[in-house]
Amino acid sequence: MPSTAPSVLIVSATMGAGHDGVAYELQRRLVAEGATAEVVDYLQMMPGRAGPFYRAVYQGQLRYAPASYEWLYGRIDRGLLAPTARWLGRMGRAKVLQAVRDGKHDLVVSTYPLGCQATGALRRSGKLGVPAVGFLTDVDVHGLWLHPGVDLNLTVWDGSAEVAQDRSGTPSRAVGPVLPPVFRDPVTPAERATARAALALRDPDAKVVLVVAGSWGVGDIADTARAIEAAGVGIPVVLCGRNEALRAALEAEGTGIALGWTTDVRSLLAAADALVHNAGGLSCLEGFAVGTPVIGYACLPGHGHRNAEAMRDAGVAAHAETAEDLIEAIRRLAGTADGAAMAARARALFRIDPTLELLRLAKTAPVTLPRQRRAPVASRWAVRTAGISTVIPLTLGGLSFGVAQAAQHGYGVAEGGRAVYVAAELSHEQAANPAVVQALRRHRVSAVIGTGLNAPTPTDVALLFSSGIGVIGADRGSGRRDPRRQRDDIDLAAKAIADVTHEPQPPVLLLHHAGLVEHMVAWHNDFLLGYPERARGGEALPRLAPGTQLALDLRRRTPVQLIADLNALDAAVNAAHLPEQPMRVLWKAP
Repeated sequence: MPSTAPSVLIVSATMGAGHDGVAYELQRRLVAEGATAEVVDYLQMMPGRAGPFYRAVYQGQLRYAPASYEWLYGRIDRGLLAPTARWLGRMGRAKVLQAVRDGKHDLVVSTYPLGCQATGALRRSGKLGVPAVGFLTDVDVHGLWLHPGVDLNLTVWDGSAEVAQDRSGTPSRAVGPVLPPVFRDPVTPAERATARAALALRDPDAKVVLVVAGSWGVGDIADTARAIEAAGVGIPVVLCGRNEALRAALEAEGTGIALGWTTDVRSLLAAADALVHNAGGLSCLEGFAVGTPVIGYACLPGHGHRNAEAMRDAGVAAHAETAEDLIEAIRRLAGTADGAAMAARARALFRIDPTLELLRLAKTAPVTLPRQRRAPVASRWAVRTAGISTVIPLTLGGLSFGVAQAAQHGYGVAEGGRAVYVAAELSHEQAANPAVVQALRRHRVSAVIGTGLNAPTPTDVALLFSSGIGVIGADRGSGRRDPRRQRDDIDLAAKAIADVTHEPQPPVLLLHHAGLVEHMVAWHNDFLLGYPERARGGEALPRLAPGTQLALDLRRRTPVQLIADLNALDAAVNAAHLPEQPMRVLWKAP
């Protein structure tokens, strides 16, 4: 008689310990609830030797060419290489489908980004008839985790769930980290005393700083340990992972306590007053669980520093940019009330056990999504050709040339005519004020919808749009160039406008900083960048000439001052003998 117990396929990858750690713990929990669960390595599902080759290249980049990985990581998130990376990531989907066929499994869960690409593509094409779930093991949300065909994303933090849902449209829910039972409870005083005694510290009262670098032990770990020891803020205990050369070097010079690969991380965390990481991986989540303050420093390019920043933004970890910052953070957090408060916030990430949710999905009737229309053969082969070409070094030269051409010829930049085209950046209070809305309409000025604190709400956007005022998306203009956050801002602004106007994407976006890559991305995605002159309310206007695009920042002006600014603008435009138009008409405003 066939078994009625649900069966789950968990797609992981041997890329460090983080993906497998979550995969095998999910397997343990599912089996404990009476289900069956199988963990597979996605790298082994890729054709030929592509998976091991990919892992070797990844390790080599981190060790010997970190700057190249930083560049690549950003480009495959939202940059020019993102479509190609997603296509390459789906290469193992045939074997994933083979593993699920004939009713063998009722649910597929991916704890590895490329697994999400494969299962999402199979669901979107209608070939995979069981639900697909992505479990995002990182706090930071990279584009390769996201595919619109996935049924559900699970994340470790509310902020990650919000970003995942905004970017992909897939329902996303924060459940918290998934760790083995050994990390269920915080460290007790008795456990801490036993763990410190086991280290045989020269000074039993000294603070202990656990330094981790993932299972591969890559990065500037030795320098981190030396800086901690030289400052006298604690004894560095270095987890070297499987990097025996690092362990031998630290032991030879007598720096701290160097340890190799171990499964007893809890005891080390129990002894530690702080954890210093460089990758934002599994060890950080384990530190959160037991109550050890976590600090990021000298983080690996790409996922390392982005995870560190995301955890800092979530308020659950610190991020040190310099050695001086690191020493200050250790003094501030190791064995202090501030450190205990941050550890408590981190502990609060652990929300619910996702096992029952996964079992519920596994028991649902198989559902096949509508089959996605296949791209024309020529287009598919163009994508494949682009994928193959990414492994050829000459491609980088080609991309550089293309970016340079975009800047020279103005691809993606809106061209004006004989008028002055005007838009105003508004706050929530201004956008909701009927007098301001009337003034914008009277003076033929578009409204700029940004993001961040006190930005116009969707209700404000609806009021502006229904009043006949063109709306334009923008970043928040923080003054600090951060392409990743800038693009997050753009996505949020675009969604706010699209939800009201029912346009798939506002065809114009105003950026406070627009470099070469942004020009190419705009051109590739068929929207135009506004590249306006900028002026604050109450200040002198720039010289007005035919085709001027002007963005007035009126967010700190009272309604009376705002109306006065618009009257002054009219006088300046008339003095230049030019007509005035809302900026939105450059992009065929509705």
